[in-house]
Amino acid sequence: MSKKKLSFVVQQHDATHMHWDFRLEMDGVLVSWAIPKGPSLNPANKRLAIRVVDHEFSYKDFEGVITGDDYGAGKVIIWDSGYYEPAGADPAADLHRSWLADGKLEFTLYGEKLKGQWALIKTKSKQYVEDSWLLIKKKDEFAAEEDILKKERKSVVSGKSIEEITEEDGTLSSDSWDEE
Repeated sequence: MSKKKLSFVVQQHDATHMHWDFRLEMDGVLVSWAIPKGPSLNPANKRLAIRVVDHEFSYKDFEGVITGDDYGAGKVIIWDSGYYEPAGADPAADLHRSWLADGKLEFTLYGEKLKGQWALIKTKSKQYVEDSWLLIKKKDEFAAEEDILKKERKSVVSGKSIEEITEEDGTLSSDSWDEE
């Protein structure tokens, strides 16, 4: 029996503030965190990751412009994508309850840009928001001090930078989140 491959996607999102949306497939949805400074390959950099609303699984393929007056309106590229393996959790299990609720997620990413071992750890501090986490790259052969966000600026799907995206690439209304 083959092991189910769980998808992940990192979407660069030029909304009210530039950020990167880090999304892990769990139980048929994309469990999501907004990372204001984006992911880092340097294990010394602990990046704030704010838990946001889960998105439909099909959203992993969205690249284009989110229209509307909502704070989320703006351009989106698929900065990275691939699959991941959760550490200490069965991919076929109810990951929302059995893994996400623990407040410590360890996983291995198999992306085009992000690879190796990572962790998301829920913070006890309410300094930023109620549901804040830290995204941390673990020390492994894929860890590096280079700033991957400066080196790797283009979409893994279209090859476009965030500045090159237009409505011709696709649109989505921010009103669609009112139902989530």
